[in-house]
Amino acid sequence: MAEERVGPPERRLPLFRRQAIEGAPGTIKLAELPFAAKFVLRLDPAAGEAAFRQAAGLDLPAAPLMSVVNGERAVLWLGPDEFLVVAPEAEAGELAEALAAGLADTHHQFTEVSNYYTAILVEGPKARQALMKLTTLDLHPRAFKPGMVAGSNFGHAQAYLWLEHEEEGAARLRLYVRWSMAEYLWCALAEAGREWGVPEQEPVAGEPMLTESVTSRKA
Repeated sequence: MAEERVGPPERRLPLFRRQAIEGAPGTIKLAELPFAAKFVLRLDPAAGEAAFRQAAGLDLPAAPLMSVVNGERAVLWLGPDEFLVVAPEAEAGELAEALAAGLADTHHQFTEVSNYYTAILVEGPKARQALMKLTTLDLHPRAFKPGMVAGSNFGHAQAYLWLEHEEEGAARLRLYVRWSMAEYLWCALAEAGREWGVPEQEPVAGEPMLTESVTSRKA
């Protein structure tokens, strides 16, 4: 009997079974973003901001709940001394080495979470309204402005929401969620967008969706 050859394991995103979906034209679109380098940094800004800037090529957020972007790299404020650093996947090793060297003399913690969080893109003129059905965050434009970051529950999933930018009322937001909750949140977001024509998404493993948490919060 011929020996079966097994190739190397294939690395897949948690939502690899899903395709980008959208509602009626000019309403809302959902998509999982490609692999990216993600690191959680614990650092006292007063003690290590200069060293971080030199190593990473960008500043730490100057205010709570804000972000800093330089090219394809970004730093998101998660807490007074906690930040999510995002960069292209190809730069993961280079960035980790640069920060290890640059912060060697500064008390800090730097942990890679590239395979812990995935990012779901929610964009369009109805993106804010759909998300409002899943969270108690105040997402009105006067309260949640471009560049802001906030952690909260979205339905039954905890995630970090980042408003990258907004043009003419069309917002582009990212939700950073644990891989284990990505399927649930994807289906919950689709349910929240049903009134604008987003197609229904069934859980791939048949898990109960507890959709009352979505319908009870509709605006």
